[in-house]
Amino acid sequence: MTALEPTFHPRWARTVADLEPRPATGGGRAAISFAYGLPDPALFPTEALNAAAGIVLREQSDRALQYGAGQGLPQLINVLVERLNRAEGLAIRPDGCMITAGAGQAIAVVGRALLDPGDTVLVETPAWPGALNAFRRCGARLVAVPVDAAGLDTGALGQTLETLAAEGTQPKLLYTVPNFQNPTGVTTTLARRQALLDLARRYDFVILEDDAYRDLAFEGALPPSLFALDPDGRVLRTGTYSKILAAGLRLGWLLGPREVLPRLIALKDDGGTSPFTSYLAATYSLAGELEPHIARLVASYRRKRDVMLAALDRYFPRSVTWTVPAGGFFVWVTLPPGTDAADLLRAAREEGVDFLPGRSCFPDPQAGTSHLRLAFSLPTPDQIEEGIKRLGGVLDSALG
Repeated sequence: MTALEPTFHPRWARTVADLEPRPATGGGRAAISFAYGLPDPALFPTEALNAAAGIVLREQSDRALQYGAGQGLPQLINVLVERLNRAEGLAIRPDGCMITAGAGQAIAVVGRALLDPGDTVLVETPAWPGALNAFRRCGARLVAVPVDAAGLDTGALGQTLETLAAEGTQPKLLYTVPNFQNPTGVTTTLARRQALLDLARRYDFVILEDDAYRDLAFEGALPPSLFALDPDGRVLRTGTYSKILAAGLRLGWLLGPREVLPRLIALKDDGGTSPFTSYLAATYSLAGELEPHIARLVASYRRKRDVMLAALDRYFPRSVTWTVPAGGFFVWVTLPPGTDAADLLRAAREEGVDFLPGRSCFPDPQAGTSHLRLAFSLPTPDQIEEGIKRLGGVLDSALG
């Protein structure tokens, strides 16, 4: 019997073409990507994770390799809750936490639980494109709230809420990354966090706090989280092991009122978020490995940040400005008015450099054209220096 090859229906042609990756290489030059906030694989704690995996497989294989609980592995929840309570002076109980397949799943589950098609979601702008897409998939109407050097602009938010109230619109949710924001790298001040909570109480909406980068602080103390400041139980807070341990573990978490968590857990479709990697992360943490590892990450990413900022100052035209993040993975670049970063991307790729055009980070695809995001997390310091030099040359040519 002759084996049959799978057929390819013509209706897939456009979809596949749209999904086809666009390589960052060009002109025969080595590719240097600033496009994605990927952790540096050289910093993965491979040996320690290997040792933890051996313990898990020897002692817990019957449970670690089985389906798991919807809420997540109790051992990991206990480790996580204890760490957050100790570090931030919180009083989270295990039934106020669930494990997710990264922060992305947490955001998607919140959207599915709270949003109906046509509901209004307030999104800080620019925003992480993954969150924008998650809310779009729920059929939400996205309303932009600007971010400036002090974080989410609560003055502008107040004006937006007044306008929405006048037209009879009740927003259901506000999404924000208050620490080392993706994509700008800025941090929302304590005064604005308190103002945001006041507005949420006055206009009765829920806040989804995406705190993926809190542990990657390069200098200074961070304000308390919105979750910690919230007296009303209207803040849901998500975090992730992707930035502080290994992205491939696909482990994140969601904190919220324990009366709400069961509804959110019921919307997870994963058969229990990876029991094996959950056991792995719990065993690794209980061995005392996580905090020293985070300290190493902070030192390495701080150095990369410093190399990028120095290179930007050295190679970029004076008409270009950028943020100076105190942590996280990103620098946000502002080009002169009328410049379209998407047009510059073609020339940059010819030089073997990739970045994220700013329009990807706005609900309105016509906005953000004169911005771009640079991620310093993945390239080596030498690659950062060379990549910014190449990109500076592209900008010099484009801007005259």
